Amino acid sequence: MKSDTNTPLAELKEQVHQLCLRKGWGVDGVQDPQHVAMAMTVEMSELLEPFQWLNPDDVQRLMRGEDPERCALIAEEFADVMMYGLQLARTLGFDITEQILRKIDIVDHRPPKAYDPKR
Repeated sequence: MKSDTNTPLAELKEQVHQLCLRKGWGVDGVQDPQHVAMAMTVEMSELLEPFQWLNPDDVQRLMRGEDPERCALIAEEFADVMMYGLQLARTLGFDITEQILRKIDIVDHRPPKAYDPKR
């Protein structure tokens, strides 16, 4: 079975591209990157929906694996966001791993922000 531990991002990019080809999305399976980025925001909103109105105890239950139905909804919406991200990376030709490692380095070198519990 495919999982995070044995599936390269390049393979996922290609599988998403093949889905686009099968569905007839975009020109030769390549959708407009501006539209893809906008669609990502819609999917991010859908990702937030299962979290709406949760209290801290509900969040802790979720984190302990005690709400598998809600977790499955979150996973499905997360997959939508990631699929659009993979499309965007493939279309614009950037390497996801390289960019994430670059961003980690940027964040690591930022000065810490003061935490204000009143915000």
